[in-house]
Amino acid sequence: MKHINTSSTKAEQTGPRYWRSLDDLSESPDFIDKVRREFGPEASEMNEVDRRHFFKIMAASFALGGVSFTGCRRPESKILPHSKAPEYQIPGRPIYYATSYSLRGESIPLLVETHSGRPTKIEGNDEFSYYNGGTGAKAQASILDLYDPDRSTRYSKNGSTISKEEALDVLEALRQSFADAKGKRVAVLAEKSSSPTRARLKEMFKKAYPDAMWAGYEPVDTDQAQSAAAIVAGADLRPSYDLRGAQRILCVGGDFLGEDPGSLALKKQFADGRRVKSSKDKMNRLYAVECQFTLTGAMADHRKRIAASRFTSVLAAAALEIELGVEGEVLEPIFERLASNLDEATRDWVRRAVADLAQFKGESVVYAGPSLDKEAQGIALLINEKLGNLGRTLNLVEIEGDESSTIQELVEAIGSGEVETLLVLGGNPVYNAPADLDFGAKLESVDTVVRLGYYEDETSEKSNYHFVQAHYLESWGDSRAYMGELLSQQPMIAPLFDGISEIEALGRLVGEENADGRSLVYETFQKVGSNERRSFDKFLHDGFWENSGFKTNRSLISGMLLAELLGSIEVPAAPTGKDNLEVVFTLDPSVDDGRYANNGWLQECPDPMTKMTWDNAIYVSPRLATELDIVAPDSALQITRKNPNKVSDGRSFSPVAKISVGEFEVVGGVQILPGLDNYSIILPLGYGRKKTGRIGVNSGYSAYEVRSSDTMSFASGAKLELTGETIQLANTQEHWSMEGRAIIRESNLDDYADDPNWVEKMGMESHSPPILGEDKGMPAQERSKETPRGGSLYEHPNYDGIHQWGMAIDLNVCSGCNACVVACQSENNIPIVGRDQVRRGREMHWIRLDRYFSSDVTKDDGKLDMAAIPEDPQVSIQPISCMHCETAPCETVCPVNATVHDEDGLNTMAYNRCIGTRYCANNCPYKVRRFNFFDYQQRPLDRLYEGPLAPKGMNELQQMAQNPDVSVRMRGVMEKCTYCVQRIQQAKIAQKVKARDSDDIRIPDGTIKVACAQVCSMDAVAFGDLSDPDSEVSKMQANERSYALLGYTNARPRTNFLAKLRNPNPDMPDYYDQPLTKVEYKATKPKVSGDYGGHGSHDDHGHDHSHDDSHSHNGGTQ
Repeated sequence: MKHINTSSTKAEQTGPRYWRSLDDLSESPDFIDKVRREFGPEASEMNEVDRRHFFKIMAASFALGGVSFTGCRRPESKILPHSKAPEYQIPGRPIYYATSYSLRGESIPLLVETHSGRPTKIEGNDEFSYYNGGTGAKAQASILDLYDPDRSTRYSKNGSTISKEEALDVLEALRQSFADAKGKRVAVLAEKSSSPTRARLKEMFKKAYPDAMWAGYEPVDTDQAQSAAAIVAGADLRPSYDLRGAQRILCVGGDFLGEDPGSLALKKQFADGRRVKSSKDKMNRLYAVECQFTLTGAMADHRKRIAASRFTSVLAAAALEIELGVEGEVLEPIFERLASNLDEATRDWVRRAVADLAQFKGESVVYAGPSLDKEAQGIALLINEKLGNLGRTLNLVEIEGDESSTIQELVEAIGSGEVETLLVLGGNPVYNAPADLDFGAKLESVDTVVRLGYYEDETSEKSNYHFVQAHYLESWGDSRAYMGELLSQQPMIAPLFDGISEIEALGRLVGEENADGRSLVYETFQKVGSNERRSFDKFLHDGFWENSGFKTNRSLISGMLLAELLGSIEVPAAPTGKDNLEVVFTLDPSVDDGRYANNGWLQECPDPMTKMTWDNAIYVSPRLATELDIVAPDSALQITRKNPNKVSDGRSFSPVAKISVGEFEVVGGVQILPGLDNYSIILPLGYGRKKTGRIGVNSGYSAYEVRSSDTMSFASGAKLELTGETIQLANTQEHWSMEGRAIIRESNLDDYADDPNWVEKMGMESHSPPILGEDKGMPAQERSKETPRGGSLYEHPNYDGIHQWGMAIDLNVCSGCNACVVACQSENNIPIVGRDQVRRGREMHWIRLDRYFSSDVTKDDGKLDMAAIPEDPQVSIQPISCMHCETAPCETVCPVNATVHDEDGLNTMAYNRCIGTRYCANNCPYKVRRFNFFDYQQRPLDRLYEGPLAPKGMNELQQMAQNPDVSVRMRGVMEKCTYCVQRIQQAKIAQKVKARDSDDIRIPDGTIKVACAQVCSMDAVAFGDLSDPDSEVSKMQANERSYALLGYTNARPRTNFLAKLRNPNPDMPDYYDQPLTKVEYKATKPKVSGDYGGHGSHDDHGHDHSHDDSHSHNGGTQ
């Protein structure tokens, strides 16, 4: 799109800034040139592709494409036996089945879309209201694992293939030997599970083999709160948060909007308290204390950066600000001692925050993150009790105690020769066990190691036997949701590689007469559900059993027991400088703890905060980067002169550093991330795999190599040393940067109440010539069909469809979790492109999440401080996809009419017309069009450059993973969001069938759910008919906070945004009366067009470089 020239004024060079990366903040010439060019050199070059490596990367995305597997077959008829197909099985019409997805002992209910017996799409079960029908990115991507060509395909003994029958004979022989010895010298190592059937079989195993050891291990421990409750409440209880009534929330060291247990339910509850429909509505308030930048911290109204080692001290300081009663005499000295390492500014911040919570007794909550130790969890429980929150915003639910041994105890038993046979059920302990245990070496002293695994990975390599584990979509099972509701799990397809489930393996080991999965689950259901077969059928059909949740316990927290727990704890030592750093280990939002390392959708999905793909990095704060001389502190230099986040043509160049923690060390690339604690280093887990599939191998470094048994959450005394080398990382934070003004609009709740119409006063449209002219007052419903001419020289065609589709996105309740990105990819057959192609700016996602930092970068003299990187910015996140503009600039430049409007107002694509000029992408101000540089779907990537007579075509196995309702694109074709047109057409057909001879063919509001809206547990996205004034999307677009992105271009997008609101506390020391977006408008051009007017804005980055025209764009990261 043509660049908009604006004048650079002195006012524009001062004030707050919105920026996507450090190059953006400093307005480096390379970045400015890249923003204006649309297609950088790397994205345009076609001749330097490592085709062979690219083919390896693409393999899993296309679900067996080009690879032959003898074990892959169609499902056997015994799953759905019938001699005559029932009337509901119609070719081309999907059928949905209920099941559940589990991760670390927590499950969510699902509906799985199947076509002719093939599962193709994951959806949330909207009958289960607790999760609002939403799912997460990992649940969405789990279907790709089902069709992963690199998953385990064979049973093996010492590396040689054996048959499944031989493997089952091994289990039978083990059962007999276990029985003879009563389990002596036998051990089991298993992952955490909420399955009642697994729990029943575990008890049977321990009863049958009393001398056997059962150990449990998860690389990320989430049971500390449960351990604390058992101590201070004296019962087997688990704290369960309920944010539905929470008006004030203090989150310490947690991320309940990200990866914490129960986050899917908590996000919905939090969003309900965050949703504002008018200027008179109230909104909850969130305080966050954290060492890294999480999604919860990004949403917070007040955020405090502090080292992880001080979280317990923060909670102790908070406890001192409430009435402790008679127990205070014992507890207060302990809390004072624990809080003694906090400075007065932090103590004051905590004091004021807790005072706010105390005004909402019973309607507030102190949320302690799952990584906090049991001492911190105990303090949080006490605070919540004293604030009257127990039984309201925090419940103590009754659970069965876990008597499993730890992995440390298992290693000790192995070392003392007490284990001759070890069964490893799932997991990958050789890769992710604490480094000090040297688990892989310990396995060499075990006579027989039997591994049930989904991949032949690091642990399988150290095992004598490897058994194929079935995917959850191939298996029978059961599990429990966050609040304990019983969920069903049933197979959608026969095991592609003849795998068995964990409960089937255990069933054989304990001698169950019927060891098939369905029989095992049914037997359990008779005990925990109902004895009636009809009830079991309903359980399978619905996916859950009503009224089966955990019981709430009314136990009180004992201050005396808490005092005993805290009595011997030492005052935490915080990091003091670059020679005494603190390393924090975090779950990666993409690959988790490493179990999804071979999932291409997740590997290529940008991290919400760092925007990293395909690798992890060593994340450091701006201050630490300066002290280590990674960034030049000279004010005369631009911050990018020695910037590790330096991006050139899409390639992120980072220095390599060595992290030393005691005797352990690891090497990785360094990236600066504003918002971190000054002397904390963030190391994401899950990368650095040595043996996995083609997707996950050699991606990043393994943080487990410096993680020991006593430093599972964080480690003190770390050192960072630059090696002098550099590494290229695939970071997308500068990809698809938009030019324009008022891209992000946000205000404070109080300011919104005083000025409800503040949104329309921002941006160029507030003072530019009226776009709609005399038609400005036309009702929105009428305007959706009769396009106003406005000030245009041309008359635009009207849309005569019964429906006029549009979308609204509420930025106030969007957490940026990436679920919509993966759901869109799954629904619309969007391929991955690989690390190298992402570096070149060729990623194909139809939705991107732009992450914007905002900060005041002015010095005392009012000029821009180009030497300092902001240390504590605000963050805003904005989802961007095709806006379906009514006057779409892409349509006017297409020479073959490949992109046109239909009668319903959709900007549609005719793929068979497209000749790949890319003019449309160049003319799109939103940068949402994606070009297929390769024929991903029709040819193996090592044969892309062969002539037209070379073999091509999609094989049958590759088609299994594709959505048959969506066209598969080819090389040279442009693509973009279609508003899930396939779902629209299905709904139209269904409504016409239902209407029969009547004229009632209008689709009721809410019938159509596009993929991004359906997956969102926070209901941030609304889709519907703009011509219907009662539709949800019409109501949202009529809201005072609604605005059209880049509306001044007269593109008239059908997707509108609702501006973001914050709810800061005026009594807080870090209070800001207005978010930076409004402060910036007032600072840049205060005398033009009222309070907000003028061409200067947070997007208009004035600069004094050697350019004649100024750079005007809105900065942030995607």
